[in-house]
This record gives sequence, structure tokens and C-alpha cells, in this order.
Amino acid sequence: MKQVNCPRYQRCSAAICPLWKSVLEQRMLKGERVCGVLLEYQKPQSEAILITHYGSELLKIMAQATKDIQSDGRYLLRSALDRAAKTSSRLAVTAGLKPQRLDAPA
Repeated sequence: MKQVNCPRYQRCSAAICPLWKSVLEQRMLKGERVCGVLLEYQKPQSEAILITHYGSELLKIMAQATKDIQSDGRYLLRSALDRAAKTSSRLAVTAGLKPQRLDAPA
């Protein structure tokens, strides 16, 4: 896998990290942390925000990890991504965007 630097690496304690190896080769227990960038990728407006904060290479890795998890991932990983998709972005606030309410009627 290509070497990509993650700015969260020094303070990260995630059991599942797409930069380490394929997410499908990794195992997690209930309650363990999943990569924060991967969870952020699931949110509305995420692509523009992540490119701004982390760059396109990291975004490509998160896209592939998401695709792998959705097609062949374990229940705990899929449910973590599903929960993340239903919450607003933390990075949207720092990017100056108004967080999107996901429970509001269309």
C-alpha cells in the first residue's frame, strides 16, 4: 500500500485503520474505535471537507475502504459507518460550513 501520512496518526487509537492494511483483513471488538477519517468520510459534504483537510490521496483510501466494508465488511464495521453517516460532520464546523441536520424534513 502506498505510504500516505495521516495528521491524526500520533494521537489515534483506532483498532481499524485503512492506512495500515485492508480493512477487511483487520479485526475489531465491539466498542473499539474505527478510524475517525473513515467515519468522517461517511458524512454529508465529506469529500470537499476531507480534500481540504487531508488531501486527495487519503480521500481515495477512505473511498476504497468504504466500498470494501459496504460490499464485504463485518457487521460491526458496517454499523459503525451507518451510525457515522447519520451524524453531522465535526470538520464542517472548522471548515466554516453550516452542519447539515440529518433528521430535518426535506
